[in-house]
Amino acid sequence: MSQSPRSACIVGATGGIGAAITRRAARDGYRPLVCMDLATPALDAMAAETGGIAVPIDLTSPDSIASAFDSARKAVPDLDALVLCAGVVDNGKLADLTLARWTEIITINLTGFFLCSQAARDWLVDGGRIVTLGSLAGQTGGVITGTAYAASKGGVEALTKSMAQELAPRKITVNSVAPGAIETPMLAAHPAEKKAAMSASTPLKRMGQPEEIAAAVAYLLSPEAAFTTGAVLAVNGGLRMG
Repeated sequence: MSQSPRSACIVGATGGIGAAITRRAARDGYRPLVCMDLATPALDAMAAETGGIAVPIDLTSPDSIASAFDSARKAVPDLDALVLCAGVVDNGKLADLTLARWTEIITINLTGFFLCSQAARDWLVDGGRIVTLGSLAGQTGGVITGTAYAASKGGVEALTKSMAQELAPRKITVNSVAPGAIETPMLAAHPAEKKAAMSASTPLKRMGQPEEIAAAVAYLLSPEAAFTTGAVLAVNGGLRMG
């Protein structure tokens, strides 16, 4: 990994967890900082807040992904760190999940990560970092979340480990953070009693904060994590141990 200033690209820069990761990267001095997400005012606002470069991306479109990374690479010749934290949650179960919805969730949460990693492979410097955002659901099959979401996040974990093996000769580390219940706007849509039940089921008796996930990502991007690759860092309040 190159010395300061280090460059980073955050895919999913405006979501609840993604925004916390982007702000933490800016605070940690990542420059240039590429902020990728859907083309919305929120993306422009995040780039303005963090001094980053706004690059619109749509993970349902291979052409959009290719175009976004081509544009970013022209602005930032060498990349030190890639964080993949975009995604959508779905509660659909096996009995009522349509093929169209299954395909959409897998496309965004898993295929999108694959295509972004592929596009960034030759952009990353030797010794660089990739961090993906997994989920407790990908390790347990999900309880609140649905079938497609759990499957997509299980796939992210396997993809992470596979890329760690492939990129190790270049000293590029690839790791994942698997959050449990995190207090984000997405989770705010759940009824109060369901959120209370989530907190009660966690040994630490609370939900996590986006900044706690950002801190885990910051560690995996740091020089201190140079000997850590293919790992899944669980940040779930003890809901799943081991």
